[in-house]
Amino acid sequence: MPAQLGYFTLSVTDLDRAAAFYGALFGWESRREHEAYLHVTNTTVPMGFVPGGPSSQPNLYFHVADLDAAIERVRELGGSTGDVMDSKSGRGCTCTDDQGTVVSLWQAAPGFG
Repeated sequence: MPAQLGYFTLSVTDLDRAAAFYGALFGWESRREHEAYLHVTNTTVPMGFVPGGPSSQPNLYFHVADLDAAIERVRELGGSTGDVMDSKSGRGCTCTDDQGTVVSLWQAAPGFG
């Protein structure tokens, strides 16, 4: 099966303000996963908010079955990857393709994705 979008985040300046704004606008409910991340709990496509300032583009996380194999394949194809980050929801890293486009790879932990 090809990789599918498994998660996305919106970069915002203030997590609490974003939760209040989008909660009132769309009815999104969120919970704090840690000091720098809010997970939206009631959407069909899993998503969240991360700090980092306003962005006109979402951060896309593509679900992969084996993160280590996907990292190796990105590098074989001429791309690069960032550091692997572990969280309650799984393991992930940024990926820059051979043209400079940045997306993220995500291997879900059991019970996620």
